[in-house]
Amino acid sequence: MSTEDLTLDLLAYHAFPRLATAVRMRSDAIIQSWEVAVRQTLPAADKLTLQQLKNSLPAILQEIADAFASDQPRDTQELIEGSKSHGTTRFHENYNIGELIVEYRLLRRIIIDQVSEALHEELDTRCVVALNMAIDAILQGGITTFTAHLQQEIKASAEIQAKYLSFLSHDLRNHLNHATVQLQLLAARLARAPEYADSAESIQSIKRAILHTTAGMDQLLQAERLRHHAVDFDGQTVDLRLLLSEVAQQCLHQAQSKGLRLEVEVPDEALITSDEGLLTLVLQNLLGNAVKYSSRGTVKISAHNLSNGDATGWVLSVSDQGPGIAPHNLTNLFDAFKRGDTYGKPGVGLGLTIAVHSARLLGGELEVESELNVGSTFRLVLPNRDASAA
Repeated sequence: MSTEDLTLDLLAYHAFPRLATAVRMRSDAIIQSWEVAVRQTLPAADKLTLQQLKNSLPAILQEIADAFASDQPRDTQELIEGSKSHGTTRFHENYNIGELIVEYRLLRRIIIDQVSEALHEELDTRCVVALNMAIDAILQGGITTFTAHLQQEIKASAEIQAKYLSFLSHDLRNHLNHATVQLQLLAARLARAPEYADSAESIQSIKRAILHTTAGMDQLLQAERLRHHAVDFDGQTVDLRLLLSEVAQQCLHQAQSKGLRLEVEVPDEALITSDEGLLTLVLQNLLGNAVKYSSRGTVKISAHNLSNGDATGWVLSVSDQGPGIAPHNLTNLFDAFKRGDTYGKPGVGLGLTIAVHSARLLGGELEVESELNVGSTFRLVLPNRDASAA
């Protein structure tokens, strides 16, 4: 057995018998000091965790001492291999990687202090380097194993999520769509008979609930595709005046039903090279939110030229006179499933996440300004892609 890590060559190919003796002599003191330090630094560690810590540390110290006593690389490799069990233990104890690194930092300081005290002298450079290499070796083994377990867990979670999303996007959605069609036909038949008017309205209510559910599922699928960059950028010349007018038209009925004015302000010949589909996705979510949460005033969707030094492009804005967003909600506004004050409005908290992912794929940036009881303005800043590529 040998080690291929050249950063550990001093430890692997040279013996340090005095360090080996000092570590064995101070093993109990190192364990006690480490336990106290971990209790103070990681107060969340429970008794079981601390007991397992005490149980695993003697073996680690023994392997460190063996590596110091030997000039054969196999002992350093055994130190690395032995420390992997420590990383596995900490993973199953639900440690995070930061806490694991803290443990090793504490161990580094305590071993150096205890060995120096045992030798009654200041350590020379080679000894200090060898001591740090020993800690680095167990750090390497522990962290590598910990992250390997973490990757396996993430992979398993991703596979479960993919199966769930596949179920949402195919089986469940198809069944719900079929149910919606059947409910629509049934409601139409009942509507012909006045005595069944209440039943017809109940069916319409059920249909609306299903449509809300499928809309949320669509948002979830969109968010996942964008998060994994499963959408290719399709650059083409986009007429912003036409695009913004079409998006506004889609929300016109809902806005009028709430007594809102919908305004579109775009200069003539407003053209941009961009992806029309992604642009539409951003604007639909921003304008849809503005209309959903506003109960008075005007909702405005606009575009104006971006000119800032050498930067050129467009800024697309959606402004409302709604309730506004509290300052403490602005920090995580674009996070998935995060919703601030909803004011009784349905949703899953993915609209702005979809918008921000789409904006990034467009090479743009999403900004927000808001004031409580005054309104909000969301801006999609889109630099000229041709200019940035040049």
